[in-house]
Amino acid sequence: MEGFDESIGGKWKLLRNENFDEYLSLMGIGFLKRKIACAFTTVMELTKLDDKRVRIVSDGPKHSDSVVILGDEVEEVDPFDNKIKVKVNWNPETRVLRTESYPIDDSKAKKAFVERKIDQETKELIMEVTLPDEKGGFVCRRIFKKVE
Repeated sequence: MEGFDESIGGKWKLLRNENFDEYLSLMGIGFLKRKIACAFTTVMELTKLDDKRVRIVSDGPKHSDSVVILGDEVEEVDPFDNKIKVKVNWNPETRVLRTESYPIDDSKAKKAFVERKIDQETKELIMEVTLPDEKGGFVCRRIFKKVE
């Protein structure tokens, strides 16, 4: 987990979204719930617990608190209550926390990749969500500023 604490570790407050409403629409979320979700200011906290475990807490329109073991594939439920398989990896060279998720069973989930990384110029945390099977690779970005 080299470089985790110095880069993405800590508490982050949402500054702005790019294509978030469209992302929620693609995920099957109705108009009213999308507008509520877009109006919320999300706070995310990333904590390294040891060399293999990371805790990810997100407070916004929906609270989530999970501990992931890097490199392990596990079954979970996404924020939209769909069953998914999830695998999280940390790349110490690029300092990117990458999550891959795939639908399981009769889930309505979509294949997705989430990368969390720091923009070296602005020092903002960029959370980029890619739906590779949508519109030639739909991308949503959520930009966060570190909370001191």
